[in-house]
Amino acid sequence: MTILEKRKLAPERDEHLKKGEFTVLNGEYSKNFNVYVVGEKHKEAVDFIKVALDRSTDNVLGFGIKMGCQKNFNVIVWDEEDIPEEYRV
Repeated sequence: MTILEKRKLAPERDEHLKKGEFTVLNGEYSKNFNVYVVGEKHKEAVDFIKVALDRSTDNVLGFGIKMGCQKNFNVIVWDEEDIPEEYRV
């Protein structure tokens, strides 16, 4: 995701964060960095991610899994550095 795309999506992301519509996946899924699955269907998206990772050979949340999750569940997978401090775990 480009910086411009992130800026466009930040207000929507922040609304979902305020509503508690997010799940944090700890570093074991993404090379030691926390990632945030943000959106109304965040729980369903995380279930999808976990199944995909169980079937993957490297067990790391890769680009294909992120894109499939975002497309299928209308969520965004954000790196922790892109999440406002008050919502970080």
